Amino acid sequence: MTAVKKALEKLQAALEESVERRTEIHDARTEEWQESEKGEEHQERTDRLQEMLDEVGDWIEELSE
Repeated sequence: MTAVKKALEKLQAALEESVERRTEIHDARTEEWQESEKGEEHQERTDRLQEMLDEVGDWIEELSE
């Protein structure tokens, strides 16, 4: 189980980095871009990555019980 937990923790770190990077990119863009179709798609993907990150966190917690 330890190997699975370690793999999930690596995935969690990668997802955290990706969400953070995408959020910084989004925030650095103009409001016009943020409200454009591309900006909204970017945010939707970031939101989905955040959901996945939350799920991985839940899995890690369950394995720790």
